[in-house]
Amino acid sequence: MTQTAAVIRMPKRFDYSSGVEFNQAILAALEFGGNITLDCSEMDYIDSAGIGLLVMAQKKVQSSGAALTMNSLKTAPKEILGLANIQKIIDIE
Repeated sequence: MTQTAAVIRMPKRFDYSSGVEFNQAILAALEFGGNITLDCSEMDYIDSAGIGLLVMAQKKVQSSGAALTMNSLKTAPKEILGLANIQKIIDIE
């Protein structure tokens, strides 16, 4: 099993306004190599723009040979991500 290199704490609201900061965090984490875990314990809200950011991040992470995992999801965001079938491309713990 590959060691997790980075944990990124997700914001309360994950939407278009989170994009720049999130992408910078993903790129910084990829520089260290290894897998990335998204700590979703604070996240109350995600919309379609947030889902798009996750999909783009997954592509970047996968192309670098690492894995992206989400954990500690609250009920509402977990339901939205389930409707979008995100669990097919990102591991949800």
